[in-house]
Amino acid sequence: MFKIGEHVVYPFHGAGTISDIEVKDVLGETLSYYVLYFPLNDITLMLPENRIEESGLRKVIEQEEVDELVSALKNGSDTKPENPKHYSRENENLLKTGSITDAAHVIANLSKKASDRANGLHIQDRNNLEKAKQFIASELILVNNISEEEAYQFIENNLVASE
Repeated sequence: MFKIGEHVVYPFHGAGTISDIEVKDVLGETLSYYVLYFPLNDITLMLPENRIEESGLRKVIEQEEVDELVSALKNGSDTKPENPKHYSRENENLLKTGSITDAAHVIANLSKKASDRANGLHIQDRNNLEKAKQFIASELILVNNISEEEAYQFIENNLVASE
């Protein structure tokens, strides 16, 4: 499925690298675990091989898919929440999908919302905005081989400034 050294994305954690595959005996059952390292968060996580599919773990996007990311950052999502009270929860759910496009939509929509509001975003929206930026930055670092600062700058440069 995945190999040591491959760059992967784990929903809500961002992009990292498979640093090892360990075999462990757990309750008399031998299981393989992927050891994932997320450099942006400095977190190591062990994921059982038999839970990979349901976890949403995926390979990082290809360089060619960066244009789709830019489009999502510039345009946001066409759908608006049916109930504004559930806006933050909907953004959290988008981040949990592990889709870089969904994270870009969160950034675009919340950035527009922030510019439309005189007193900025609510705390939950600010947290979701920062999580989405970190999620995308972690993947851009690995895809484009750039620094963290350059990744965040890429995101800012590709957001449409509101009039």
